[in-house]
Amino acid sequence: MSAPVDTVSTPPAPPGRALDVAAERARTPGSFTGHHFNAAGAALLATDTVEAVIDHLRAESLSGGYEAAKLAAPALDAVYARTAQLLGARPEEVALVESATAGWQRAVSALRLRPGDRVLAARSSYVSSALHLLSAERDHGVRVEVLPNGSDGAVDLEALEAALRTGPATLVTAAHVPTSSGLVEPAAGIGALAQAHGVPFLLDATQSLGQLPVDMDAIGCDLLIGTGRKFLRAPRGTGLLAVRRPLLDRLVPEAPDVRGAQWIAERSWELVPDAKRFELWEAAHALRLGLGAALADLNALGVDTVARHLATVAGALRERLAVLPGVRVTDPAAAGGAIVTFVVDGMDAADVQRELARRQVHLIAVPASHGRWDMDPRGLAKVVRASVHVYNDNADVHALVEAVREIARPRGGSASRNIAPSAGSAPVHVSSATPTDTAPVSRPARPDSRLRDAIVVGLGVHGGAALHRLAARGLDVLGLEQYTLGHDLGSSHGATRMIRRAYPHPDWDGLVDTAYQAWTELERASKTQLVDITGGLYAAPVDRPDPVRGPGCRQVGAEEAARIFPGLRLPAGFGAVHDPRAGIIDAQETLRAQLALAERSGAAIRDGSPVIGWEPDGDQVVVRTADAVLRARRLLLCTGPWTASQIPSLASHLTVTRIVNAYFAADPAGPLGRSGLGSFSVDLPQGLLYGFPAADGRGLKAGLDNGPAWDPDAPRPPATGSELALLTEAVAQVLPGVGPVTESLTCLYTMTADRRFVVGEVPGIPQVLVASACSGHGFKFGPALGEALADLVCGTARPDLGFLSPARLFPGEAR
Repeated sequence: MSAPVDTVSTPPAPPGRALDVAAERARTPGSFTGHHFNAAGAALLATDTVEAVIDHLRAESLSGGYEAAKLAAPALDAVYARTAQLLGARPEEVALVESATAGWQRAVSALRLRPGDRVLAARSSYVSSALHLLSAERDHGVRVEVLPNGSDGAVDLEALEAALRTGPATLVTAAHVPTSSGLVEPAAGIGALAQAHGVPFLLDATQSLGQLPVDMDAIGCDLLIGTGRKFLRAPRGTGLLAVRRPLLDRLVPEAPDVRGAQWIAERSWELVPDAKRFELWEAAHALRLGLGAALADLNALGVDTVARHLATVAGALRERLAVLPGVRVTDPAAAGGAIVTFVVDGMDAADVQRELARRQVHLIAVPASHGRWDMDPRGLAKVVRASVHVYNDNADVHALVEAVREIARPRGGSASRNIAPSAGSAPVHVSSATPTDTAPVSRPARPDSRLRDAIVVGLGVHGGAALHRLAARGLDVLGLEQYTLGHDLGSSHGATRMIRRAYPHPDWDGLVDTAYQAWTELERASKTQLVDITGGLYAAPVDRPDPVRGPGCRQVGAEEAARIFPGLRLPAGFGAVHDPRAGIIDAQETLRAQLALAERSGAAIRDGSPVIGWEPDGDQVVVRTADAVLRARRLLLCTGPWTASQIPSLASHLTVTRIVNAYFAADPAGPLGRSGLGSFSVDLPQGLLYGFPAADGRGLKAGLDNGPAWDPDAPRPPATGSELALLTEAVAQVLPGVGPVTESLTCLYTMTADRRFVVGEVPGIPQVLVASACSGHGFKFGPALGEALADLVCGTARPDLGFLSPARLFPGEAR
């Protein structure tokens, strides 16, 4: 590789550094507006890139285009240096063009293809490139030979070598990553063969620049084209063409421009000595400066760091989509990187795209007309393409997977799942939960002779905690989840939850202390920070009859509250309780950590396994799923909104409520960020408003602690305009300066009349335990309740949980 000629102001990122996704989201305003998976089309721009463009346009408006360009000349020159550094080329080998297609056409035209010239083209070639070659074949007698693919879906290198040996070739070309799949071509292998036979190799790096390392020397390509708008995160209307010497010196553009040539006499001209011979005088300097800013960002992060993150996120997405019923991932075996393609049975990809957009998941449908050589042989008329970038996190992946699951859900009715009790047996408890992603329930159930110590049903925060603690004690334990792990149909999903010590009644104090200790232990075991202490303010009218209080908490007036959290404005007549130990829980990482620790300790986990019935059998329990009959000494039901269907005797005491949360645009460096706000709640006429500062790159999060009753098996549409309007009204009352809603989500609370949990033995059935009805404030107790449930399974009494016992719901009854 040649030594760099110019330096770039941004130092390269250290090797092996983890990507800070929250920081990238904070620099990407568009990441607040939905779940964006279209980096392979046009990635979301970072704030610095947008400001670079706007700043130059403002300069043009004040001093004129020529004058502004002269002032920006050093910055414009730096764009060439940054591009060259990215490609392992020299700045003089780089041309800045309007698009990848413009670069392709100028480079290929400069080759002056003649009748009989052979062009060896990979099936990965993009439509615009293929059309140019086919036009040259039809109009000028060029021979275009489409190379076959190997069994892994990539260019067959043996076939390429054979084609090169059959006679002279003028050009070899391939797309590093095609538009129609996550395939990564063996570019270095292609380059080595082309070099060995002295044939120029043109690499279309449109889909690889910014998501994969691209070094022209290492790859062995002589020409390279790319665009700014995709994984480089630059503005549309920017592109690049790189031509290595000595080929550069031999290429003569068909239509030279004043930018690339000097008119030296009446009928003669000279080309400039560098790659600028392919440029036009008229250029969008503002957009090029935006490209420079994007390249500086990429260099600061490090291409290798970005590539690792994108491969990890896309790999997880590919794996999760691949197991969804009715969904087929269409990527070939040689796939990798940031792009995942798939189809949904019985649906046109364009309809899938539209349905996902309705759910604020944004991606693209790619028709075969954009990649005939690739898609036609694979029998694909159209695919759905999802592509990730540095601003995509686990919440985005989960949103996409669950949205696809929802629209791929089989239509129509299902077979009856009622189970007749055997003669003389206790009543059978039949679940009414509808399995949306399991195999048909008509499969014969297979008996499982293994007697387990415990079966945990429902793997949200409490079920996952119980599974972890039981497995850690060496028990033989199985966890069952009716949907996929981490689904968003219940009560444990979402990015964040609150932890606090402020509670209305002293009954909670002991459990609160235990909870904080349990979180510390879970963090230590998982080697992951799960709790972020921000402090909290919990406000209500001063005449409220049951004010919150708690160990280490104190009452403050409105003035002191304003000093503690400048971003929060209390209404007249309100006071607050300050809890300096309150904070924010990383909910997604908690679920992952608990289940990972459970498996590490020997627990078995089955998702997509709804429990359709259970019955006590002596001192054991028989549990029936769609395809198995299981047996355990103890059954733990941590089934959240589906508790009433699993334990009908509790149904009249539980109300399932639909809750709406939303993210609001807010500057994380302003008063609504960590410097001016922590976790909070305010008891308003609209309901209890609660939320968190703009601290995770998605804006300020808020919700109202009330909503309509809801059937957990009914479809749950996105938040309505009226729901968001009510929430927005409440937020505006106490959080001045907050922006509009950028994202919303719904969940289900299972409520009791006294808003206390239901934790303990199911009345009359001591071998069955329940932990549910957490009334919207139970996540913070997850690890502590997991330990408590493990105690109960092992026969250790927990009198401290008496105030949560299910027996309190049946006063005076002998059960």
